[in-house]
Amino acid sequence: MRCSLLALAVALALAGCKTGGEYVQGDRGASDIDTGETNGRMFDFVSNKPEGDDWQIRIRGSSLWASFSTEDSTDDLGTKNLSRKEAAKVWKLIDALEIPERKKGKKDEDEGYVQLRLREPGGEEGHDIFTIFVSRATEDEDVLALAEYLRDLVKKYHKEAPNF
Repeated sequence: MRCSLLALAVALALAGCKTGGEYVQGDRGASDIDTGETNGRMFDFVSNKPEGDDWQIRIRGSSLWASFSTEDSTDDLGTKNLSRKEAAKVWKLIDALEIPERKKGKKDEDEGYVQLRLREPGGEEGHDIFTIFVSRATEDEDVLALAEYLRDLVKKYHKEAPNF
């Protein structure tokens, strides 16, 4: 009987658990790692230059991963954890783009282009993915502000100066 009551209590506790992938940033100290839920929000910034070079930056929760590729090689710069203030700012800049509401855009092979991909929790697969393309020749202030901030973060954490 005692085992049955324990099993019932565990089943009821699990039934109240929420599934899905909302990113919830917990309280943390400067040295703690807060990577968010696996199925949380994720953002990819991929700059494709006409000569074949590209920068890839991924923001997942409060972590930043960066990589640079040329036709000959790839340099994986690794993952760094952003401060709470930096994570909040980068997500504010990403949200300002309103990616789900934008037109898909086109790949500008002459000037190069930036692919922006946002993964949001929800949908049938557990998340929705929205992808847009923006010419590197854009004058869109929101895109430029995000690119500049990502450049600053990569310089700070990876000691590299991206040329998107």
